[in-house]
Amino acid sequence: MSLIRTIDQFCAHVRVSANGTRLENLEPDLRLAEREKLRPVLGGALHNDLSALSDADIDADLADPASVRGGLLRLVHEALANLALLAYLPLNQLQINDGAIYVISGGSRPFQWQIDQLAANLRRKGYNALEAVLAYLEAHAGAFPAWPTSAAAGQARELLIRPATEFTRHYDIGDSRLTYQALLPVMRKIERFDLEATLSAEYLLELKTQLVAGTVTPDNQVVLDNYLRPALAHLVVAKAVNEVGLSFNGAAVELNMYRPDDANGKEADASLGELLKLKASQACDDGVVYLTKLSRYLNGRASATRYATYFASSAYVNPDAPRRVVRQEATSPTYSFFG
Repeated sequence: MSLIRTIDQFCAHVRVSANGTRLENLEPDLRLAEREKLRPVLGGALHNDLSALSDADIDADLADPASVRGGLLRLVHEALANLALLAYLPLNQLQINDGAIYVISGGSRPFQWQIDQLAANLRRKGYNALEAVLAYLEAHAGAFPAWPTSAAAGQARELLIRPATEFTRHYDIGDSRLTYQALLPVMRKIERFDLEATLSAEYLLELKTQLVAGTVTPDNQVVLDNYLRPALAHLVVAKAVNEVGLSFNGAAVELNMYRPDDANGKEADASLGELLKLKASQACDDGVVYLTKLSRYLNGRASATRYATYFASSAYVNPDAPRRVVRQEATSPTYSFFG
């Protein structure tokens, strides 16, 4: 049974006809959205606690504006209702029996662009509601003891940029949870490939450990806010322009591209390709600048008592040490290093 128990609870978030819509038709997609989208956010223990609530408990919590659990349930319902209806849309247009598949008739049919617009609206609302669920749990962690110690909470908290609203502070993704989730694999890759080389594995681990525990020191907070997060956001976008534009559907590689001008075909593709190339290049350049500033900041301040983990790592460079000089003899194509 889903956490949404009545059609009225569903209609509180998605304006379908309560008289013409039966919850049992939506139930498979509600369970799917709950298993695939909601449970990974809540963690198994908290999800089980909420699932064990009686119908009367849920009704009482939802009716009480002061109920902390009711506040969480309202956000959970908002996510589930939108994402379940999104999954139900294709089937809702068809009728299936043992003999054939029929297009449901009766009334005027919407245009495809209207269906696409509805799907995009449901997707945005559903994923942003999941974002709100995470923020609510962080703000009321004491009321839900099963969540702070869960693997789901640890995975969410160890991310150097979270949530989508934090990413938007450094690079505009419109506060979109859906975009943020698409960028997560790239973000983890940049952490290992670029940030670890700049910070050292030891100092990066220190930052992540403090983030999970909620004990970030003031010095490390400066590093995160002023240098590391802006660098990470820009480098992620630079790499994601190519990586997120392609996806695997199980049978092939798909190109995910939005054309602002379908009427001009090749011309639109060419101009869009150049625009994306420029966008990736600019984001990469800005990310490198932030990383360079980060290295200078740490190297100029690290000591045995401040940024000690970084100071003791191989990434630290003494700013007062003489720099190596590179020379090329006029008669030789090779370079010589001095110092």
